[in-house]
Amino acid sequence: MSSYSFALPSDLADYEWEVTAKGCFSEARLTVAGKQYRLNFYDAVRLGQEIESELENGSVFFEPNLVIVRSVTKAEMGRAAEQLVQSGLVASLIPE
Repeated sequence: MSSYSFALPSDLADYEWEVTAKGCFSEARLTVAGKQYRLNFYDAVRLGQEIESELENGSVFFEPNLVIVRSVTKAEMGRAAEQLVQSGLVASLIPE
């Protein structure tokens, strides 16, 4: 496995319940080989709502570095980041 770091806000524990309930989070950072990526996590329900809303407005839905997890929790986001690195999918991400 490549060396990487995954960072979330230091105070996430204070409002993780809210992030989980909301179903989306975009303040996660993954650093691999000196490149930093901002990851946008969604659960499937919230993603469906976002897509439907954009389409109803006559727009398209686009979200760079989109990562879908079962539930938007610290543990799930951490596991997903590790999977991105281990699988090599990090090569498909857009760096900041």
